[in-house]
Amino acid sequence: MKKILTIMCLVVTCTTFGQSNDSTKTKTSGYISAGISLTNGDNFKSNSYSSIEAGIMRDNITLGGIFGRGSLSGINSSDNIKNYFYEIKTTASYPVGSVSGSILFGYGGYFNTTHNFIEYGVGITYNKGKMGYGVTYSNWDGVNYVTPSITFNF
Repeated sequence: MKKILTIMCLVVTCTTFGQSNDSTKTKTSGYISAGISLTNGDNFKSNSYSSIEAGIMRDNITLGGIFGRGSLSGINSSDNIKNYFYEIKTTASYPVGSVSGSILFGYGGYFNTTHNFIEYGVGITYNKGKMGYGVTYSNWDGVNYVTPSITFNF
């Protein structure tokens, strides 16, 4: 069942990262994006997740791989590979001028653990040349997050 879910996630996954539409590009392009996911709570460090995503975009569909850290707490004092996660995510977007709306779905897990998760949500991105400035609202591992991001397309 996990293999079927993983394959479904690879095919259907979506995110606002990587949504910049530069009309001078070929149909397929690469992107790299950085974001920080924020949730409701009184401790910024323990409630914030940072990540870097890289992938490809073709015809307003992205497929990306994400590497991130599950909390900003304890980076210097108690860092452990189990604090880091990976995710495979894709996005379907609909551009309207320099703005794109998108839906997302992803599947991932934490390194050296059996903890896996899904992510789904919606986003919006403002595109300026090769840069994209976006925000996503998603449910990630059962918790709602807002994720501002910045993307460079190449």
